[in-house]
Amino acid sequence: MLMRPADIARRLKVSTSTLRKYEDLGMIPKVLRSPNGYRIYTEVHLAYFICIREMLHGFHISEIAGILKLVMSDGIDEAFWKVNKALTVIQQDKCTCGQIKQRFLQKQNGDQSKEFSIDDVSKATGIAPSTIRYWDKIGLISANRCIENNYRMFTQRHIDEILMIHALKLSMAAREEKYTIEQMRKEIYKFEFDDYNRISSIVAGIEHYLTALNRARMRSISALYHLCKQVEQNQFDEC
Repeated sequence: MLMRPADIARRLKVSTSTLRKYEDLGMIPKVLRSPNGYRIYTEVHLAYFICIREMLHGFHISEIAGILKLVMSDGIDEAFWKVNKALTVIQQDKCTCGQIKQRFLQKQNGDQSKEFSIDDVSKATGIAPSTIRYWDKIGLISANRCIENNYRMFTQRHIDEILMIHALKLSMAAREEKYTIEQMRKEIYKFEFDDYNRISSIVAGIEHYLTALNRARMRSISALYHLCKQVEQNQFDEC
């Protein structure tokens, strides 16, 4: 069944320019043209457009473009692994949120005099060593240095700062706000780590955000799976 852009736009409640944007980003298969130059969409294109609209609930358009390009290049399993990785990130953020609750709300204090390696800190916070190094490099934290080998060493205070930096970033993401390094530096410098009410509010906001994002991404993955089954069926029918 062949369809006009206006037909699909009306069905999906979007503009035809939005459909062209998706096409320009390489998010749908190649579109044929009629002799007079009009686009000719098929049921396959409609399936891709429906998938895109559903996936926008949980993924950025650039992420969706990368995923669908894999589908179109016979990389369906690669596409599934890509979205699986996105779910892993949410799971890790949820675990880090749990660490924040234990440390600041349940007052599970660590040994303030003990020093930790960067790998120890990464395991304790769920934050990648590369991220911790970057935060130290730009001055969000200020790690100690071992005299013998100049390795970074961290105290419980550093762990607290790392957890709270991540919490503030997630809190801003939940409010759809962008931040600058300088803004984050000032925020962590003046942050009161014993402000139970504020920390409790931040944690609640993060938990709500992660739960909503997880649901949105599950909805997106369901749409992707449905599209991939259609793609595989079409390939089978053509054989």
